[in-house]
Amino acid sequence: MPMAMKQILGSICAGLMLALPAAAVEFDQMVVIGDSNVDIGRLSAEASSPEDGIIPPPNTIAGRSSDGEILPEFLAERLGVPQLNFGWGGATSGVGNIVARRGMPDAKNTGALMQMDEYLSSLGEGGTANPDALYLIYAGSNDLALINKTDQAAVDAAILQAVENLKELARTLDERGADYIVIANRTPRPVLSDTYVASDEPDEEAKNDAAGRQLNTYIYWMVEELNEELDAEVRLFDAYYYIRDLIENSGENGFEAYSPSPDQYCTNAPDCTRLINYDAAHKTSAVHEILAQKLYYLLETFDTPAN
Repeated sequence: MPMAMKQILGSICAGLMLALPAAAVEFDQMVVIGDSNVDIGRLSAEASSPEDGIIPPPNTIAGRSSDGEILPEFLAERLGVPQLNFGWGGATSGVGNIVARRGMPDAKNTGALMQMDEYLSSLGEGGTANPDALYLIYAGSNDLALINKTDQAAVDAAILQAVENLKELARTLDERGADYIVIANRTPRPVLSDTYVASDEPDEEAKNDAAGRQLNTYIYWMVEELNEELDAEVRLFDAYYYIRDLIENSGENGFEAYSPSPDQYCTNAPDCTRLINYDAAHKTSAVHEILAQKLYYLLETFDTPAN
């Protein structure tokens, strides 16, 4: 399986790395559901008053899990469209939020499935999703966050549940009339792995990344399945691949030669412009800007222009 997956992902990513023209699909909105990779401020705003019973609304702008703007902001600007961003730092792909246990009880039920409920409520009863919008789903990483990576059965169970939740999100959008859905995968952890199953990784510190690679394999298969099943077009955004490429070429591509050491985290550095890791789980704004560019190019692969 590892060699087969390397060949599959290598072929896909090589194709996506080709120079592409500007996105042909003329979107008029971007709807975002996910975790800290796309949260532009809800968690940060909640942290300032964690027990007041008030949930920060979508599109709340405050602190991010980075040193500046992040992917959805860069992409919305590139597309020239407004975003409707439901993202929450700490959100799982399901109902819960892993940060809620850290003294933020109001954030308990802010997972991706609950964010979808928020979106559906905004449409009104029986309302139709905007067919000319881009729908970005970026969740699943936090489903693994609290799992013991040495317990392969627990990793397997968490991944299978995350995939079912992601399917539900995509199916719900499709049922409501969405045409263009992008699902992103988990980003690399600082200590990298080259295995596709956590139990195959001998380095304890790299097992987290290995578990993420296993999740990403299932997300790849899931997207293939959804494209067969749904009327909507679904695309995989392979954030993992693009960040690994930045890491492997660091020192020559404008980024500082990579090290997994916390000394090279943005949170511990006076200048983050040439760093990749913001902290142990997130990337710098410089990386987010590159990811937005890659995602912009991916949109060219949608078959039928909107409008």
